[in-house]
Order: sequence, then C-alpha cells, then structure tokens
Amino acid sequence: MKMFRKLIPILLPVIFFFSIGCKPDGLGNHCDPKADSFLETLTFQALTTAVSYHCGYNLVNIPPFGYRHSNYRLYLNFPVSIVPRYPKNSSYSIQGILPAGLTFDTTTGEIKGTSTALTTATNLTITRNSPGFGIVTITLQVVDTSPTMVYGQYGFYTCANTYNNGSCAPGTPTNQNLSFPFGVVTDNSGGVYISGVNRIQYHPPNSTVSSRVYGQFGNFTCDIANMISAGSCSNYINPSENTLNSVREIALDSQDGLYAVDMANHRVLYYTKNTIIPSVVYGQPGFTTGTAGSTSAISLNTPQSVVAAPDGGVYISESATHRVLYFPPGSTTATRVYGQTNFSSIVTNTTNVNLSGPFGITLDSEGGLYVVDTNNNRVLYFPAGSTIASRVYGQPNFITGTSGAVGPTTLSTPTKVALDQSENLYVSDTGNNRVVVYPKTTQTAGITAVAVFGQFNNLSCGVANNNGSCGGPAVGQNTLSTPTGIFFNQLGQLYVADQQNNRVLVY
Repeated sequence: MKMFRKLIPILLPVIFFFSIGCKPDGLGNHCDPKADSFLETLTFQALTTAVSYHCGYNLVNIPPFGYRHSNYRLYLNFPVSIVPRYPKNSSYSIQGILPAGLTFDTTTGEIKGTSTALTTATNLTITRNSPGFGIVTITLQVVDTSPTMVYGQYGFYTCANTYNNGSCAPGTPTNQNLSFPFGVVTDNSGGVYISGVNRIQYHPPNSTVSSRVYGQFGNFTCDIANMISAGSCSNYINPSENTLNSVREIALDSQDGLYAVDMANHRVLYYTKNTIIPSVVYGQPGFTTGTAGSTSAISLNTPQSVVAAPDGGVYISESATHRVLYFPPGSTTATRVYGQTNFSSIVTNTTNVNLSGPFGITLDSEGGLYVVDTNNNRVLYFPAGSTIASRVYGQPNFITGTSGAVGPTTLSTPTKVALDQSENLYVSDTGNNRVVVYPKTTQTAGITAVAVFGQFNNLSCGVANNNGSCGGPAVGQNTLSTPTGIFFNQLGQLYVADQQNNRVLVY
C-alpha cells in the first residue's frame, strides 16, 4: 500500500492524459464513474491536495465532512460561529435560508454573525465541493432568552422556597423540590441530574419529578450529610459509599457515568450508569474516610468542580489548595497540575500560572481548559497541553484580581463556566446575580461580554431578582439570585442552577 501511494503522483498524470481522449459520452453527474468528468475531477483533486475525498472515494486519508451538531439552538442577538468539525479551507456551498444576521463563508464553511430575528427550525444543506466532496444537513433555530421550564418549584416561576411544599411555601425534601442547587448536567437521553446540599437527583427526560436519588440510601425525603443508614434521616461523622456531604459540581462521561464532587468529604465519586453506589473514589484511600490529606497527587482538599475529558481522564478543581488536577484514564493519581508548580506547593499569586480558590472548569473542542479563578474574580484559559494561561476574562490583565463595578468587562465571585454550540463562553457571575456571555475570541484580556441572563439585558446591573428596572427583589421568570451551575444539553438548551431561588431554569 505504501508503494502504491508513492506511485500515485506518477500514475495519475498518465491516467489523466488518457482519460481526456478515452472518455465515454453523455453522463453529466461527476460522481458517476461513467461520467465525462469523473476521472478528470478525481485526478485533479488527488494531484492538487495532500488529502482528498471525492464522491465517496477516500483517496488519501482526508477527515470526514460534518459539523459538531446536527441541531443548533441559537439565542436571539447572540454571536454565532458554526464551523466544520474538521476545519479545512475548501469550496463550500449552501442551500436554504439563513436566519437574519447570519452569513456563510464559502471558503471555510463557517456560519457566522449575530442572530437578529426569531425563527422556526430551518434546514440547511451544506456541500463541501473540492477538495473532499461531502454533503451534510443541519438545523438552525433562533429562540429568545426566556426560560421554558423550571425544576424545584412545581412549575411556578414566582416561587423561590427551599423544599417547596407544592403551595409556594417551605417544606421538607421530596422528589419534586430543591434546596440550594449547585450543579446540573444532562445525559445522552435527555435525563437531568441536579446536585444540592447533600444529595443528587435524577430526573427522566421532560420530567421535573426525580426518579433516583444519590447520597440518601435512595430516600427522597432525606437530605442529610453522611446519612447513617437507610430510613434513619440522621447523620454520622464518617462517610460511606452511600453518603454525600455538601455535594458540589457533577459531570458525566461519554458513557453516562456520573462524577460527583463530595466537597466536605474531600473526595470525588464515580458512579457507573444508573447506579447509586460508586465504584471509584478520588482523593481518599477508600469510601469510609473523608479527611483533607496533605497536598499531593493523590489527595483532595475542598474539591469544587469536575469535568470528564474525551480521553477518559478527569479534571478536578480544589479551592483550598488553589489548583486543578488532571487524572489520566483509570488512575486516581494526578499527572498534571494547574495553578501550582508542583503537587505539594500552595501559592496564590495573581499571575497567568497561579490560581486562588478555583471553582468551575470546562474543556473546549480543542482540549483547552477554562478555569474559574473565583477569588481573583476572573476566568483563565489554558491552551491544550499548557499550564500557562493565554487568556483572561473579567480582568484587564493577568496581574489584577479585583471585583470592580458591575459592567461588561468585570466579574464578581464567578463560580461556573460552560460553552454553547458556537463555543461562546458563559460564566456564572454569582456575585452579580447574572450569567454573562463572551463571544468566541483570540483576544487575551479585557474581553467584553455581549449578552447577559438575569438582568433584563442590562450589563451594568447586578441586582438579585431584578424587577426589570435594576431594583427589586421580585422573583420571576427572567430573574436570578446567586446562580452557580450552568450546562448546555445536546440540543443547545441552557440549564442554570439558580441557587438562592432554589430552582433550575431551562432556556
């Protein structure tokens, strides 16, 4: 095969020469081997590019043509950048009507711009012509930024009670209410996991009633730290494989296995799909210890967030030791550290390599890591394979970490991050009671947010439960109070854990 590939540059010109004089008559479809243009077009592509994919014929190992999603949900007046999964300059064409404000780049295949009008679901057919022929169809829909669903408050947008009893009043734990939710994530089938206080609830697709609970021996009427036994609803000093204590962020791997940050037990637990008993523990030697060990590659101290990497590894942030650890697949010993120069140091300088009380983390499509550097009121971006940040959000440079007045370039005690289908960055600006949106960018500092949730499109307001005039409080459909966890499902819907309002909103 290697010898054949070496002969391609010699053989193809000969084939091309004879094809000109020996071609059959008639057929005009260039993908039909009997067509006039088939051999000539195939030959031309093979000669003019290092890789080529023509009419289903894989000539020399070209990446397939496609986009990261088949359905795109775009928010009104938000930036859009939809690029092929494997970017390659070529000749692209599009069939269908783009939403207002968007354009199509015929060289890169990118759909870009700012959506300016609501639409129904619209099909677009995109063709990569040469080199590397391919056709895909994607669907775009532009929607507004009002929530369409609420968890924890029995469908009421004007209630914010802890353990709502169903009548917009405080009650006790059930499988329909929440108390200080912190994390939210959806699985491959559309089911929703929500973490809060000492339990995690699983909600089947399109249901606000949970069918499974973690950390409480399967009991929906308890929310106890390190619950002693099934049915007791009383706590115990030591943890077990059945318990949780101040659970924080949650994450899923590609197989819908669940990672849970059990903060006060200084550990992260891993549950295989649909089970409530963990099979792996990070940060502790076993399931019955929960102390903060000395700073090392195997210990955790006040973990806050977790994200599963595509390679099967896992990233975990620790606020007390001011670092993020990477654990390779199948190992509970970290091999990489962000925020510190080694696995035993604890430094909190405000630089492009240090962190102070990090919380949320997420990965982009290129393997770059976003870290919420909470105490420094900023978000740092680390390119794939690097522990030196190349971009900062919320600050004018890498050496300042102040809160600053509410505005489009500042953050105050941020906690979580997420990326939408265009890889715009969403940040839970918890101290300002909002979620801000930054466009995809290569700018290194002083980046300006272009949109906001929770403040009626006002980037200069940070009031809890804004009444629409930068005053309040007035709990409503479009308000937030100390938002924390944020997540996008496969359909592009945004989930926000609205912590002080004891609910999760779906946009």
